[in-house]
Formats: sequence, structure tokens, C-alpha cells
Amino acid sequence: MDTRLSPIERRVLGVLVEKALSGPDYYPMTVGQVVAGCNQKSNRDPVMELDELTVTRTLEELRRRGLVQQVLPAPGARADRYKHLAGSVFGWGPKDCAVMAELLLRGPQSVGELRTRCARMYAFDSPEHVANVLEDLAGRTPPMVRALPRESGRTHVRFAHTLYLEGEEPAPAGGPATAAPPSGQAAPAGKPGRPVAPAFEDLAALASRVDALADRLDEVLRRVEALEARRADPGP
Repeated sequence: MDTRLSPIERRVLGVLVEKALSGPDYYPMTVGQVVAGCNQKSNRDPVMELDELTVTRTLEELRRRGLVQQVLPAPGARADRYKHLAGSVFGWGPKDCAVMAELLLRGPQSVGELRTRCARMYAFDSPEHVANVLEDLAGRTPPMVRALPRESGRTHVRFAHTLYLEGEEPAPAGGPATAAPPSGQAAPAGKPGRPVAPAFEDLAALASRVDALADRLDEVLRRVEALEARRADPGP
């Protein structure tokens, strides 16, 4: 099936996937609840201002494509509700849904960012756990995520979903990475090296190690601060 989704379709589907995990008491969702979730100012990039008609039409389009199901009102209720079918259509488990919801709602992110921001939906034990999920999603047919070339001046590798429309895929601010010429050979003038597609496993492992080192550094700094506080105030 065609997995490409428009920005509004990605936002609506992302909200349904997110709320199924983070707010099960209010799920399936009414159109009004989906509108509110789409227009949140937090945990969204970019921030949108969608009206009810636009969201209703988008839900209907997603329903037509088999990604959303309409749930008839319960006895005594008036509003129809909607739930996503992405788990069954794409084969996503809870941890996959958490990662994909974050990427759909906030765009490309690093392993560390995903681990922190997914916590309201799924508690990952470690950066390696997130990296394993990303690696699995990247190995699907078709792939669900991909690693972006590392941006100049940035330590972390970011990962993006692959549900963008053609020509809409994100790229790093510094442009794609280029292949280095063979050792001792200069690149021909006016002919930049071809774009590199590093092995996903290497990028995911690198990102995981960097995040783990950052966590350890934070812990060391906290211990140093605690020791300095003790020396400054030795007590009685």
C-alpha cells in the first residue's frame, strides 16, 4: 500500500496513536478531541490550527485508506468516535507506536530525545532499547524510519519516519553528507562526492552510545556538585 501521508493526515494519525497510549480513558476519540490534540501547543512541531471540518475530512480519508476506524456512539452518547488501525496495518507494537507517534508529531529526533519524549506513552529502559526499535522499523518492507546524515556541529544523529509525501522528506540544515575521496586522492574540482548512506546499524549504535555517555556525564556532574556542597557546608 501507499504509505505516504499529507502533513494533516500525519498529524491526525499521530494524535490517535499518541492518545491510544497516553490517554486510554478518553480513547477512541471524538472529532473535537482529535482537533484539540492536533492543535496542542506542546509536543507538536509545527504547531497547527486545524478546524473541525478539516479534521473530519481527514479522518474520513484515513478511514477510506484503512488507517482509521469510526466507532458508533455507545448507548446514551451522541458523538461518533475514531481509533487508529496503524498497529494492524503496519505491524506496530506499543513501542513502535510510541516512536512513530513522536516522529509523526514532532519530526526528526535523536535517540535521546525519543527516549525522553516517548515516556508518556512507553517507558524505554535505555537508549539502546530505542535504537533497537529504530533499527527494526528501518528494516521493515517498506522501511518505516531512516537515519538522517549527521548535521555539521551536531553530535546526535536524528531519525525520521518515511511517511512523507514525495519531495517533502527532511534534510539536515548543512545538506547531505558526501563521500570522502580515496586516501591520498583529492576530489575533482567542481565535482562534489556523492551522498553517503551510512549503515543504519552504525548510526543507531553511535547515537545510542553518545546518549549513554551523556547520561553518565550528567551523573558524574551531579556527584561532583554534591561533593562540593558537602565541602562548602561540612556541618557540626
